[in-house]
Amino acid sequence: MSKAPQSGERDREITSSISETDFRGPKARIFQQGGWGKADILLLESPERKAIVKDFNRKILPVRWYGRWQIRREASIYRRLAGIPGVPKYFGRIGKNAMAIEYVEGERISHWKRRELPPELFARLWELIDAIHSRGIVHIDLRKRDNILINPSGGVFIIDFNASFRFDPGSRRARWFLPMLRKIDHFGFLKWKAALAPAQLSEAERHAFRRMSVLRRFWIFK
Repeated sequence: MSKAPQSGERDREITSSISETDFRGPKARIFQQGGWGKADILLLESPERKAIVKDFNRKILPVRWYGRWQIRREASIYRRLAGIPGVPKYFGRIGKNAMAIEYVEGERISHWKRRELPPELFARLWELIDAIHSRGIVHIDLRKRDNILINPSGGVFIIDFNASFRFDPGSRRARWFLPMLRKIDHFGFLKWKAALAPAQLSEAERHAFRRMSVLRRFWIFK
């Protein structure tokens, strides 16, 4: 497991070397047009790297205000997770209303149905989830097919932390809420394991998946 950054390091904001001029120019293209209340997602390519830019600049003023808070919150999570293999690198804020992260070349996990899975896929996915939890972060939305990617070499990535929860490890809030919220990520993990590799489920995992499937109908997180 990678070493967590020190508190001062992880809470220090990074200003991206990517400027607003860069992602307004010909090097950038719309990757996903956000709805009225969601960020536009742009892909910025250069000889050095590819970056994903989450951008609220084109939204109406109330949405930009909300987006500024959302960008600040998600950026703090990426800083907390710095150095964990399988989490995109955080490149920094771009002005007040946008941020840049590493572009991950990969396929959604849902595309791997009826295909031969990379070796130890679910062992590595669980190690990644555990590493994220060890930093006091719970993703919440791993059931969504877009949020787990598998790259061409079989590496596993978790993306999109805009709905995630952040706790200070060892804090009272962490002691109260982390055990419960971790179960939501565990259910997302079991959903994909049951869908793609049901024969790999242990008896304990089968039981947990059935129990969580019943409880899910009462959750606010669908």
